[in-house]
Amino acid sequence: MKKARQKHIRYSEGQWFAVPLKNGGYALGIIVRGSYKTKGGLGYFFGPRYSEIPDEQETWRKQPSDAILIGWFGDLGIIQGRWPLIPSTRPFRREEWPVPKFKRIDALKPEKGWLVEYSQEISGAGLPVREVYCDARDLEGLPEDGLYGYGAIENVLTKLLSTE
Repeated sequence: MKKARQKHIRYSEGQWFAVPLKNGGYALGIIVRGSYKTKGGLGYFFGPRYSEIPDEQETWRKQPSDAILIGWFGDLGIIQGRWPLIPSTRPFRREEWPVPKFKRIDALKPEKGWLVEYSQEISGAGLPVREVYCDARDLEGLPEDGLYGYGAIENVLTKLLSTE
């Protein structure tokens, strides 16, 4: 008996998608570094909570500064079809969607942490180009460094959008 072949979902930088929330509705995301070849990458994620999968018009309304979460993520949600792709004619320009600086708090000394920088030319999750140990107060407002699985992204977005 032949095994059914899974359809390969191809996506690249500039691809918009919907993220289902644990308590109903959707958030909106865009991959700004990475592709199906890198098995994920850097995403910017947006509210508000949408009752239905957002349409192309919503992709035109979002700016990088509107993101409620920026993070490295794995693509299992996309390849399993849990995160529906949203076609958009909006042009993608890498320079408009920068790789931000991240923070990593020291678990043993929470008053300290690392400022983590990645290359703007990175294609998918990779190694930082620089890490600086510093006072945690200097890291306030920066996104957390680390790789989120698709379930973790869904959980974080659900929590962030549960107050709406």
